Amino acid sequence: MTRPATRPRRGLAAAAAGLALLLTAAPAAAHRAGGGRTDGIPIDSLSHGQMLVIEQNRAAILDLAARTARTDETFRRLLNYTKIQHAFCLFGLMPGTLTDEESPFNGCAHAYLAGTRALLNHMRDRPGADPAARALADKVDHALLLEGTLALCVYSGEPYNTADVILPEWSAIPTHRPTAAALGGVLVVTAGSTTLLFRPRRRAPAI
Repeated sequence: MTRPATRPRRGLAAAAAGLALLLTAAPAAAHRAGGGRTDGIPIDSLSHGQMLVIEQNRAAILDLAARTARTDETFRRLLNYTKIQHAFCLFGLMPGTLTDEESPFNGCAHAYLAGTRALLNHMRDRPGADPAARALADKVDHALLLEGTLALCVYSGEPYNTADVILPEWSAIPTHRPTAAALGGVLVVTAGSTTLLFRPRRRAPAI
């Protein structure tokens, strides 16, 4: 009788392989995927200092959006944009994504967080807005006023658009040591997990 493969090992290998595929399939040196398209919904820029405030409230904003029964096209497009940008930014997991202007992932982090703020503002400003959306938006605006308006970076004045996907600066990864080290670790995990997944398994002795 052969021993069945454990699900955690298969899941780890699949996740690591998927991430490696995303990295190798992405453009080698690209910031905008859509060439600066403006035919979608415009999104205001976000200062470097405001990023942490939005990130701290991002889970609450998305939870409120998930519980929203009455949606509209703008709501759906903004929500879809933030999710796509978050995925392309490798879910904000790379070191320095939010805090380091030199990070290859800082530009795309600006994009998904700016989209998140735009989504919250839309939920607050549309007719018949949920009181919970107003309360959360007021809380975020207060935090932005106190903490998030002074620190600027090269991306702080850059407008965004739902038709224009922002990619990480892939070509800058080798020169940004924290990111290069993190992705090198991912590749090691990918190689190790793939080896374990496809390694021939010993047959248990017959009883």
